[in-house]
Amino acid sequence: MKGFFLGITKLTLGVFLAFVLLSLAGVATARYFMAKLSVLPPRPVFENDVALQVEAANTQPETQPVPVAAPQATPPAEELPPDSYVAVVVQPIGLVMRSGPGAENPQLGGVDFQEQVLVLQTDDSGSWMKIRVRETGQEGWVKAGNTENVDEPAQ
Repeated sequence: MKGFFLGITKLTLGVFLAFVLLSLAGVATARYFMAKLSVLPPRPVFENDVALQVEAANTQPETQPVPVAAPQATPPAEELPPDSYVAVVVQPIGLVMRSGPGAENPQLGGVDFQEQVLVLQTDDSGSWMKIRVRETGQEGWVKAGNTENVDEPAQ
């Protein structure tokens, strides 16, 4: 009986050690491949790559000075139409610009959040405003109440 328990103990211990060794080998293999895959391979270079052409141009012995653009003067302040004011869009999702006052009119584009606009007029009901985007000059109608007056003096 003593031999039987000794045999069962050896078998159990052997199976346990085999599982431990296989687990450690699996962890080591996984760490090896994770380390290899975490580093990106070098980017392939082709003949028509722009970077390759720039490097070739930079290696030429005759280099000419690169012209530096002169700083641009600030544009003159635009003349504001009468009864207009500068506002900023306060609607977080921006505004839809339409061809006329009302949701039934076709969309012309949009105005982003925090973008400055010039409010030109308000419709009779006060629910739509005609605006001009300061950067692009595009005009259209947006729902009123989604802009906030910027305290700029009229010029």
